[in-house]
Amino acid sequence: MKLGELLRDIEVKALAADGSFEVRSLGIHSAEIRDGDLFFCMKGGRDDGNAHLGEVHVKFVAVTEKVPQTGCDYVLVPDVRKAYALMSAAFWGHPSRDMDFIAVVGTNGKTSTAHYISSLLSAVGSKTGIIGTEGHYIDGEKVGASLTTPDSFELNKLLFEMRVRGVDSVAAEVSAHAIALKKTAGIKADVAVFTNLTRDHLDFFGSFEAYRDAKFSYFSRENIKKAVINTDDPYGRQLFARLEKEGIPAVGYGLNEPADNFAVEVREDIDGVRFVANLSDDIAEVRSGLMGEFNVYNLLAAMTAAHELGVSAEELAHAVRKVKAVKGRFSVLRNDRGSIIIDYAHTPDGLEQLLRTARSLTKSRLIAVFGCGGERDRGKRALMGAAAAKYADFTVVTSDNPRFEDPERIIADVMSGMAGAQCKALSDRTEAIAYALSEMSEGDTVVIAGKGSEDYLDIRGKKVPYSDFDVARRWGQAR
Repeated sequence: MKLGELLRDIEVKALAADGSFEVRSLGIHSAEIRDGDLFFCMKGGRDDGNAHLGEVHVKFVAVTEKVPQTGCDYVLVPDVRKAYALMSAAFWGHPSRDMDFIAVVGTNGKTSTAHYISSLLSAVGSKTGIIGTEGHYIDGEKVGASLTTPDSFELNKLLFEMRVRGVDSVAAEVSAHAIALKKTAGIKADVAVFTNLTRDHLDFFGSFEAYRDAKFSYFSRENIKKAVINTDDPYGRQLFARLEKEGIPAVGYGLNEPADNFAVEVREDIDGVRFVANLSDDIAEVRSGLMGEFNVYNLLAAMTAAHELGVSAEELAHAVRKVKAVKGRFSVLRNDRGSIIIDYAHTPDGLEQLLRTARSLTKSRLIAVFGCGGERDRGKRALMGAAAAKYADFTVVTSDNPRFEDPERIIADVMSGMAGAQCKALSDRTEAIAYALSEMSEGDTVVIAGKGSEDYLDIRGKKVPYSDFDVARRWGQAR
């Protein structure tokens, strides 16, 4: 594709390159730039692409926010990240325009909701794709894994592959980082789901308000056609009111507050959840093997999104029966003493919901095992400790991706919120889980939180192979 074609929808402040330049690919790392590439000079927290222009010794064009001092050809733009995303979409032929793109935004529940949307649409005959934390899928086949929301070029390349393979609809987790870094610019969501908002990623955003504003900023005319909002969430109500004022179509869902789509007669037991779903007066009785009130919300969000795409409540009630839990999201293993629940919960609210649900299903004691990530939001650690102290009878505090931080310091921060609680500190995660499982008596439940299906521990810059599932099976004789 020629440079001039890629610049068609881009705001350009100055062009010092030939518009007929044949573009081979787009890149953001100087060491990977080849003949015919565009090099997008991005500035990050630790580096600036402009500082590496002199290291590129091939025929290329720089896309930058400041005039290069190296004499290379360049395109001057006001926002290089947005230009990268828009030009990536154009390079791959705007693949998202040929399918239903459902974005899932929020703190908790994004992965499950995206997978449930995909499952529901698949059950009614749609060929689906998934982009998210647990991996990327095309029609049920895992085709890769990276960040929750991939780099703009890789994201559009993945969507292009989905289009080639006949995907009708794609459910994509859209993280706050991706929104702030404008990774999805140029991709307009047919439906955007807002699940909830609680504290997370303050190490990156600096304040809860900045984190909230990043999430909210996605819900604009530029990014979405229609919104599906959890109006039981206080921030969801704020967002819904703003969208109504701006005239952006929005549909609310919930269990408690007034909403267009809601669930009543909710019942939970060891076999799962049951409820009556009212989807804008299209009513159906729903049964699911999924557990917990949080999954009622996730299912209702997914059903509402699918309903907005034209699927009836009756069709969805049948489809829900086929929906399975995502590995590492309230995954239940059994042994001869009780249950072992493995979950990804890594925020105070997520851990509290997890433990509250586990508490309601436990015949005897509830034992929790969890830690907090290093070099991340330190303020949430004591809050997670307090959540464990509130619901668990006994807690083992351990490591969870300590990175370059001292695990003992992280554990101390967690335990500062657990005054008076029955707890033990074991920094070795395998040892901590083994200890918790050895403490099990008949009817007990052990909850292992924080990593879910992740298959590594991030320790001092190395990803060490590790799995909570493997440890639980090995030490708990679980199935």
